[in-house]
Amino acid sequence: MLSFKHVELAEKYGISEATVRKWIARTKAGRLQLILTNDEGMERIANTASNLAIMEKLASRSKKFRNTKALKTITPRPEFYRLYNEAQIYDIVTNLEMHHEIPQQYNYLGGGATNWDKYIQRLIAEGGPGRAVASQPVMTSELFERNWSYLDALLTRYERINIVDIGAGNAMPVKGLLTHFLDQGKLDRYIALDISPSMMDIARGNIRKWFGSKVKFEEYEADINYERFGNLLAQETLRKEPTANLILLLGGTPGNFRNPDGAFRMIHDSMQANDFLLYTDKLDTAESRQYFDWNVESGASKLTPRDRFILDLLNIDPSYYDLEMGFDQQLRQRFVRVRLNVSLSIRFQFATGERLLEFDKGETILLLRVWAVTPDEIWHIFDRNDFYTLHSTQSDDQQYIMTVARVKAE
Repeated sequence: MLSFKHVELAEKYGISEATVRKWIARTKAGRLQLILTNDEGMERIANTASNLAIMEKLASRSKKFRNTKALKTITPRPEFYRLYNEAQIYDIVTNLEMHHEIPQQYNYLGGGATNWDKYIQRLIAEGGPGRAVASQPVMTSELFERNWSYLDALLTRYERINIVDIGAGNAMPVKGLLTHFLDQGKLDRYIALDISPSMMDIARGNIRKWFGSKVKFEEYEADINYERFGNLLAQETLRKEPTANLILLLGGTPGNFRNPDGAFRMIHDSMQANDFLLYTDKLDTAESRQYFDWNVESGASKLTPRDRFILDLLNIDPSYYDLEMGFDQQLRQRFVRVRLNVSLSIRFQFATGERLLEFDKGETILLLRVWAVTPDEIWHIFDRNDFYTLHSTQSDDQQYIMTVARVKAE
């Protein structure tokens, strides 16, 4: 029997997915006469004439008796439309509607880049407990230092080394690597890829401060979820001197994505035979599941400026939600989300018209996820995306990992 996905009913009747779930719960309790189906463990509402008639009445009644005092209608701030282009806004709207989440990468544009840089600077300055969560620049440098002999042996036959830094951020994790190949006289190009022009400004300033004119900073705005970068390296195939491209994916960036495999496929399809992927990540431990201090200032316990960045741009007032942080055992991910304590309507403006999103009181919006991974899971991620793992090493405390891989040969 054919059935409706929750999102299809939400779009059809202008309601939330939470309302669809309530209809199903009421049906199971014997309070509604809807016909349900079970599709691989997912209960859905069947596509029948009787169900359509019932749902039409339910949707109409829901809108008629909505408590207008509890409903907040908002529009995004002007800065929201200045900061993001229409494609990015559409992506934000789609993810809010379909998945009730804000894609993490959009938090690093504009002032969000400054928030992130301050946060990293704070962790490095403090050391201590914060280091157990996200001092990726420090731990990445330590992992590089531990593996210089391996990397040098791997690259010994290449006269020139290009470095492609995906999600370059403030460039701090790559400082030691650039220094190493500069000292060997092998460094050729440093190519920084990031979705955020503001973050790129910070990275460019750091590279100039550390290396002056010794390192030429090439920058390209790109979202690794959707864009390949192989064209940037096409000219390298014409060089006579042996040249290798080191593709860097540092700090577990894909771990923030709803579907990390998408980014790995983009990287795979951009790489050539003489390219190597260097990946670092934080491993799943009891400590990492419990520690959630992502604030710019030490001692703060409210939602961080970085994580509420887009909420503020959307004009979602802090009084409209409660903060929730934790570890989801079933999904195996750390999360930061907000739970609405009001019904909320957000009106977006596009060149072709308006788009209205509605959320019921009690619904959540995911702001940050961090997938929990083990060394075996990282190997499987590489394997199913057609990478061959060459080398892997962990920090002494077994909390951080560095993996070197290349594209599988046909």
